[in-house]
Amino acid sequence: MGCGSSKNSGDPEAEKIDWNNDASIDDEFKEEEEKVKTKRKVFDKTTKTTVEVDAPKHEREFDFFEGADAGAGEQFMAVRPYEGAIQEPEEHNEEKEDAPELGYELEYVYGYRAEDSRMNCFYNEDGNVVYFTAALGVILNKSDNTQKFFGGGQVDNTSKKVARDDLGHTNDITALDISEYGKFCATGQCGSVPVAFVWDAVTGEKKSKFKLKKGMREVTAIGICPNNKMVAMTDNSNDHNLWVFDVDTQKKIECKKTGGQRIYHIAWSPEKGENVIATAGSKHIAFWDMNNTFKERSGIYGKKGKPTSHCAVAWDDQGNCYTGGANSHIYHWAKNIKADGEPTDRLYLQSHYDVHGRGFVCAIKCQEGKVISGAKDGKVVVSNPKTKEAERTIDVGSLVRSVDMKGDSILAGLRNGTIVEITANDQITDLMRSHSDGEAWGLDINSNGTIVSSGDDNKIYTWSIKDRKNTGSGEICDEDSEPKKGGASSLTTYAPSKCARAISINEKGNGHVAIGHNDGRVTIRGGVDDLNKIVHTLKDAEEWIEVIEYSPCGGKMAVGSHDDDIYVYDTNDYKLIGKGTAHNSFIVSIDWSEDSSYIRSVCGAHELLFFTVQDNIEHDNSGASNTKGLKWNTSHAKFGWSVTGIFPKGTDGTHINDVDFSNDGELIVTGDDYGLVNVWRNPARKGAKPISLRGHSEHVIRTRFAEDDSYIFSIGGYDKTIMQWKRK
Repeated sequence: MGCGSSKNSGDPEAEKIDWNNDASIDDEFKEEEEKVKTKRKVFDKTTKTTVEVDAPKHEREFDFFEGADAGAGEQFMAVRPYEGAIQEPEEHNEEKEDAPELGYELEYVYGYRAEDSRMNCFYNEDGNVVYFTAALGVILNKSDNTQKFFGGGQVDNTSKKVARDDLGHTNDITALDISEYGKFCATGQCGSVPVAFVWDAVTGEKKSKFKLKKGMREVTAIGICPNNKMVAMTDNSNDHNLWVFDVDTQKKIECKKTGGQRIYHIAWSPEKGENVIATAGSKHIAFWDMNNTFKERSGIYGKKGKPTSHCAVAWDDQGNCYTGGANSHIYHWAKNIKADGEPTDRLYLQSHYDVHGRGFVCAIKCQEGKVISGAKDGKVVVSNPKTKEAERTIDVGSLVRSVDMKGDSILAGLRNGTIVEITANDQITDLMRSHSDGEAWGLDINSNGTIVSSGDDNKIYTWSIKDRKNTGSGEICDEDSEPKKGGASSLTTYAPSKCARAISINEKGNGHVAIGHNDGRVTIRGGVDDLNKIVHTLKDAEEWIEVIEYSPCGGKMAVGSHDDDIYVYDTNDYKLIGKGTAHNSFIVSIDWSEDSSYIRSVCGAHELLFFTVQDNIEHDNSGASNTKGLKWNTSHAKFGWSVTGIFPKGTDGTHINDVDFSNDGELIVTGDDYGLVNVWRNPARKGAKPISLRGHSEHVIRTRFAEDDSYIFSIGGYDKTIMQWKRK
């Protein structure tokens, strides 16, 4: 199943280009290109240094058992620190191993992958919007704000590496295309053995599946031919192969190497009788003729313009091809006419023009003789390629990843995670918002049905469960600051002070919202409707904050830091009451007892500890026994008698990221590194079976029940997507 050689190495007509001196490539494009190759920084707790690893590696993969001190009291005899702290509670439900009889299904997702893919948001044949986020193809009905999905749903409780991939994606979707009349979509994902699908763009029903070879890493671009009979895609192997499959038989037709540079976008010529694919990429523009032994022909610049990288490509119905240049220019390609009136068999640059002025053009579409483009300058432009002038310019305020047009309406996907629709009179309406940089971890919900989230993109968002939309936003910080020591792993470009991974709403008290920053500070906001009002700033912690919990009485707040300590504050004036210093690693969860007298906490060294909270905070070495009769206001600890069965065989607990108990006490929900949301009976003892739900593509950081348990909410780290699961 190998791929043939590319003609890049032997094309006699290929130009000799000195890319260091002859090319015109904006620095902004070079910076973005580097982000694709960026390694993430991880703080290694053993060496107390920041190290670089290949992305995406999750910090919790580190083995925190090694060298952990079991402590004193009940912890002293434990082989694993938490085992000595597990005591059967005085009251609990009957133990059952079978999965819950009820279920949850995906109702809505708040997310749009905008950081790295191009041309990934389109109108379907009904005029609704098709795009992707996490491991889901999404069909958004604009009129009633409902969604259908390709993929997702109930699956086996297995790692992504061995998960079934016959019905939908199991990893991050990285490329999308829609057929000429909006009937079918094609999507491809990343992974060691990438898969791609063609599915109905109106119903979400699967049509075909395709599988690349092991080691291809990622589908970087995908395209459906005009008659919907073939689908082409490029991979992210060292050869960046171009694959063509038959949609009906699902068999490979062709596979050719394109060279050593990444392909960003591909498009089929719609001209009748043509079977030509254009590939646009880093220092690359080429055309592949399916009617001529799949022969590659590099685009010829000649003396018509400076060579550049190309971010996106589109065709009109006359055989003209247009590409978005990495120098803010739009390039026009076509076949030259020979002396005998016959066209040449390769495409030459005819002209280029600039309607954006700076940056790079990363989205392009042809329609009715016009070119619709979007660029780093934050503008969508409708231009006339004959006059080379802009006829319509709309400032959308952020780098444009994708454009489409239906009638006079324009659809644009933006780098800041927003999908907007632009009307004929240039009115802009947000159709979707999303966290858009680094990771998203912060999640809390109040009894009024408002979700609050935060991430590494300097954004705090509120969302309405009932209306299924973004209702407000706030800024995390307006200054760039580093932590006193240590640092969170992230791929974000924002400073740690502008990243926040912990949120808590003081609903039973003063209504404040606490935000835990990655530089160790905690800011207290006025409320869910007043996120930009900072009423207090706390700077006691030395490293980033992963967890914050207000006490059920509303009078206290506990903050868990990666400096291994717990900080407890009085919420009247946010004076520090005391500090819990018994843990040997960073704090990952905190629970308050219902009477606000006790805290139980879990750390990265797998310790389950207990603290009394009165005028100070004191470690209780025998807290497990002393709290057997206590009721807990929350249950986020992943170690305990009721959750001993939530870890699959062969795992050590690191892959479980969060736990929550339903308010009626019947269910437990967990989020894990497999990308799964798992629903268990309470208690989930050894041998228990869950209902496992897929939709996320990366580690699920937080899972929460709504107050009436009618919904579960989950947030994915790298996929930056909030999912709303409704009880059936």
